[in-house]
Amino acid sequence: MRSESRNKTIHYKRAVITNCNLTLQNLLKTAFSKQGNAAKAKQRREVLNQDDESCRLINHHKDYNGMLFGQLIFFEPGRSQVLITLDDDAEYYEIDAITPNSIDKENNESDKIKKRREFVDSMLYFGVLDNHIVLIQSASLRARELEAHLAWLLGSCSQVMDKNSALILQDKPSEETITKIERSPVKTVHLGTPVESRLETNTPEPKAELSAPKEGLAKKVKWIPCGMGANVIQAALGTDWFERLDLDSSLDEANLQVTLEITYLRKTTSNGQKMLDNIATSLRHIEDADVKIELHGGGTIKGTDLKLTGTVSVKSNNGLVDESDLFHQMHLWLVTKVRANEIEIEDTESET
Repeated sequence: MRSESRNKTIHYKRAVITNCNLTLQNLLKTAFSKQGNAAKAKQRREVLNQDDESCRLINHHKDYNGMLFGQLIFFEPGRSQVLITLDDDAEYYEIDAITPNSIDKENNESDKIKKRREFVDSMLYFGVLDNHIVLIQSASLRARELEAHLAWLLGSCSQVMDKNSALILQDKPSEETITKIERSPVKTVHLGTPVESRLETNTPEPKAELSAPKEGLAKKVKWIPCGMGANVIQAALGTDWFERLDLDSSLDEANLQVTLEITYLRKTTSNGQKMLDNIATSLRHIEDADVKIELHGGGTIKGTDLKLTGTVSVKSNNGLVDESDLFHQMHLWLVTKVRANEIEIEDTESET
């Protein structure tokens, strides 16, 4: 058995649920209960793409030291895994692919109907105490995806959250940042984000007078600007700003950047904390490097200062995370922040 430990970044979020008196932890417990609509894993599968049936769901969940922990996973049914054979005597390495069916031979036919293996593309771990959340992200499953999935799970899936309620996973600035904003009000907020693009391929239909076969038609390829950078330009210049562009390559390597500057003229600090909370909430899904806040007097707040993060050591065996140890580390990190008064656990939440 191959064991290793790696340091992972742990993030703190606070769940803000409108029009709801229950905490996130209580809502999840209700959804996962045997009487709930999301008791079985199959019921919790959120299909993201009907074409390939890719989906995400909160798979395993458990209670530990008063917290609810879970794993959010993403997978695409039937997807193959590419393998390379490293042969020191070969002129080139062989590339092959395996599918879930190729490794599912030990199950008999009746078991294959109920039990099917799939490759997990990505996994995120999280823990919930009342409305306080700690999470360890992966490359493709981040806080944005967790927020969206929780809203779907508690809303349309399990229906334990009112349809008029909204769920936001809010960031918490560090104590040093809070002190800065109280002493010097915000002057300017800088948002910088690259302009990205997506590939759009269309197959033109043949004209009525032509009898060319469909398989002989050429596909028209065009790159369409997308992402927050494109949205900012669209808001400023209108929806047709890119119609004149005939892009034959992606914008991702063009280093095209959009910078948005928001200036505050207020000189009072009475609403400093409220303003900081609003900024942290609005920018919660933007990359840290794309945010910079200037204060009156010359101080600067970076995007990392708007979020409370830390580091924990994650143990794994043969590539699988030791969840018992991980949940212990995540619980310990949250408790440490509470004792250091960086996170406030309200009595009303504990009693809920």
